[in-house]
Amino acid sequence: MLNPILLSENLIKEQMKSVIEFIGQNSLLRYNIWLFGTEQDIKQILTSESFFNFPSLYTIIHNPKTLTENNFFIPIEKYNKFISTYSQPVGTQIIPSLEMNKTHYSEDEEKKNIAVVTGGFVISQKQYKGWVNKKDLVGLKWFSKKATNIPLSLFEEKVSVIIQKPKKTIEVVNGYKPSYHLIVKANAVLIQNEEDISIDKIKKVLEKKIKREILKTMEKSEEINADLLNISEKTYRYHLKKWDVSAINSIDKESIEHIEVKIHIEQNINYKH
Repeated sequence: MLNPILLSENLIKEQMKSVIEFIGQNSLLRYNIWLFGTEQDIKQILTSESFFNFPSLYTIIHNPKTLTENNFFIPIEKYNKFISTYSQPVGTQIIPSLEMNKTHYSEDEEKKNIAVVTGGFVISQKQYKGWVNKKDLVGLKWFSKKATNIPLSLFEEKVSVIIQKPKKTIEVVNGYKPSYHLIVKANAVLIQNEEDISIDKIKKVLEKKIKREILKTMEKSEEINADLLNISEKTYRYHLKKWDVSAINSIDKESIEHIEVKIHIEQNINYKH
């Protein structure tokens, strides 16, 4: 059975309607297959190498489950999740983009041609909005339902923490168009603190870092006119009588009235000094 669908950028940009029709009419293609895109040669991506001489079934394109469990901040979804929201008049869909990496990975001093996720192709209201680098999508992980353990480094990697099961709340605020309060709360385990920096100082820097990551993705959302964090989905589902779809979609950085981040840090008894 075929596991992944890998689309070229041109197909995503110009032919998604035809792709959806083809998949819907082809009985050999299941809806529970993984969906990816690429700007590079599709054949190279499909034949990328894996580590430890494992077969290709252990590469990211055939088995991304391990990556999703480790909370990579670009959502890797199956086609059925994509198609369920494709026609929705608000929010975005992000198709992870793959590229061959021939410089960062080696095994037994031999370079490996590994396919890696570099960003995502963004679709909103059935329109292609462009490709976004993963660095601009750093805020996504704070709104992921699958995130359970998120590692972060601070103070030039002298401090390391793991954020556990962050809980996000989106509060819709009334006005001539909807605005939002975003709240992120979580526990964090301190696993490294080389210079014995105080917990209070780590907490403040950590909360500021998370807030900056959310704002960075919001800034990119405004730049490409797409709701990357899917904040507007809550308004569309629960407050459609208050605003029309046009007002709900007019989301930008100024729509975020307030971002609150509260992290409680616990010290691991085995953490590194």
